[in-house]
Amino acid sequence: MKNRTKVKLLSVVILAALLCFLLLKHRSIQPVEINTVPHVKTVNEPESTVSQINTNPEPVNSSPQNIQAEAEQKRQEMQQAAQLWRTPILYYGKVIDESNLPISGVKVSFNTSSVNESLTKEQYDSGIVTTDERGIFKIDGVRGVGMVFQLSHPNYYLYPGTIMDYDVRDYPKKGMLPNNEDNALVFRMHSKGHPVPLVHRADGVNVPLDGTPTTLALRGSGPQTIGQLVIEASGTPPSRYNQQPFDWDVKIIVPDGGLIEYTNRFDFIAPDNGYQSSIEFAFPKETIGWTDTVSKNYFVQLPSGYARLNIYTVAKRSLFFSIEYDYNPDGSHNLERAR
Repeated sequence: MKNRTKVKLLSVVILAALLCFLLLKHRSIQPVEINTVPHVKTVNEPESTVSQINTNPEPVNSSPQNIQAEAEQKRQEMQQAAQLWRTPILYYGKVIDESNLPISGVKVSFNTSSVNESLTKEQYDSGIVTTDERGIFKIDGVRGVGMVFQLSHPNYYLYPGTIMDYDVRDYPKKGMLPNNEDNALVFRMHSKGHPVPLVHRADGVNVPLDGTPTTLALRGSGPQTIGQLVIEASGTPPSRYNQQPFDWDVKIIVPDGGLIEYTNRFDFIAPDNGYQSSIEFAFPKETIGWTDTVSKNYFVQLPSGYARLNIYTVAKRSLFFSIEYDYNPDGSHNLERAR
């Protein structure tokens, strides 16, 4: 009886071992997926393509020769870019006045940035040159991809908007290089008149868009009032500002005086007459080129003299009204401020 029991137990052990061997062999021959990146099914993709596996990926040529060639190409590109910062600069300019006459003695200060010969360290150059009797100046002996400069003369103003930089990459595209006197770039300056000490002030106020008059006092060197402006504004802005056009207008009144507009920034002498006691701007929402901003320049005639005034307004939920002005305390028409 005991022998039979032993035989049965031995048979069970052998059978279990055989089953384990077959299971392990079955797992070891399972195919391995080539593309291990999961596929995401798109909205319009057919069901049959969801489980497709990319078994033919494009070959990547990563041979040592190709890697070396790409590295060499990148090195050359970087070296060419760095060499550009060592471009020798030769630059000619010419300075003339409002009558197209040359100005001598204009100081031209410049700054350039470049790299050293080994292309490993940034370096800077600066200098000052002066225009000759023909208004010509020359900058050379420096390197860089470009430069910035400033023009100054005690008897002249530089015109606004003058470009004060140079980039060697730009001018070949324009078909001209300022590398000789014939191609010298022209700069304009305006002669000064008789600058005098003036009172310079700035102020501002919020004006309701309901037509209520708002007074803004003009003051001299002290707290005394030299005149005033009365601003009346109205409009229908949206409850929440959204940059959509809306109807608005503003009226500016000078009690016991007037305004006259000027557009030349070098006009410094207030006219004798032609002043208006008030000016008004209206911007219906249908206006082509509608804006919520006004910036204007005026001469102002006041009970005690004259002022040169810039007005800047912005219409939002209310009208922000700001001014900047020069006032001559001696009462003369000369409003050219000494700086």
